Amino acid sequence: MPLTMTPRVLLCFTLLLAALTLAMPSSARVMPDLYEVSEAVPSRGTTDRTVATSRGLERVFVRVTGDLEIASHPKLAPELEQARKYVQGYRYESDNNQLYLHLSFDPQAVNDLIHQLQLPLWPNNRPGTLVWMAVDTLQGGRDTLRQEDYPELFGLLDGLALERGLPLDFPVMDLNDQRNMPLGSLWAQDEGAAERAGVRYRPDATLMGRLLQTSGERWQANWLLIHGGRSYAFDATGSSLEEVALRGVNEAANQLAERYAVRSSDTNIASAVVVEISGIRSFAAYSQATSYLQGLAQVSSADVVAVDGDRLLLSLTSSSQLQTLRDVLALNRNLQLAGEDGMVDLTGYRAPLGSAQNPLRYSWH
Repeated sequence: MPLTMTPRVLLCFTLLLAALTLAMPSSARVMPDLYEVSEAVPSRGTTDRTVATSRGLERVFVRVTGDLEIASHPKLAPELEQARKYVQGYRYESDNNQLYLHLSFDPQAVNDLIHQLQLPLWPNNRPGTLVWMAVDTLQGGRDTLRQEDYPELFGLLDGLALERGLPLDFPVMDLNDQRNMPLGSLWAQDEGAAERAGVRYRPDATLMGRLLQTSGERWQANWLLIHGGRSYAFDATGSSLEEVALRGVNEAANQLAERYAVRSSDTNIASAVVVEISGIRSFAAYSQATSYLQGLAQVSSADVVAVDGDRLLLSLTSSSQLQTLRDVLALNRNLQLAGEDGMVDLTGYRAPLGSAQNPLRYSWH
């Protein structure tokens, strides 16, 4: 018997889909405002604007290179003193009696300088990161950190995510999350639990932290970043809960920037990687797939080699390592990794992964 939907059922179904969409933040987000900042200023005077513009450009370089210490680069200091050269536009805003200078820097000019100085460039297509945290205090004992209980802390983390250009998400910690990620598993940094609990959020990366108060003014934290089938453990110490939490997110941003940054010093070692994409059943899919690959900062060219039915074969020229390129491709949810069963001849030889005989295989969804 065919299923029919009355207007009321259809409305309920639509609302359910909307709720599911809100519960599953998009991964691999394109960060649109990396080149825009707001700086508090005491006046509209030229001197104050010059100082604020230099500070603003430094913040942009941190976001775009992924390097928290980039301002110490000796060749960058003169450019920060002449930051006005890179300004595309500015305006003043007031909020609670505080004057702010909103600055928009020219993305192409900034990127050209990064290339000229051979600095790393972290492309704006960045991994959505889901953050789970547990706390153990001297007074309250051990518990899961929830936004409603620590609004100031989570506000600081949101601000840091904006400064680093790292898209962060936090679990809602409803009954579903509590069942899939019980406190014991979170404190043990159980990667299996993280995988199960992350299904509803579909993150590209997961960051788990256990934050321990060791004395009245001493805190320590153990962090685990899970991404791309690999795990990175690191520690943080500080004088407050906020300090060790911010240090954890900062280090996660450092790790991800290191993984995805494009370095102009590598341009002399560019190589070709062959990619096969199945499931290209329309011109729209063809256009979306080729446009995505051609737009990647890690790819200098993406040439169509052949089209066979629903299969598209492309040759990508990239100076990134093969694993880095695979990590970048994995950020697009439309690309699903397929099998890598390269042809093996009678001698047992398997063609290198990414070659014409053994391409990187994906399916388009």
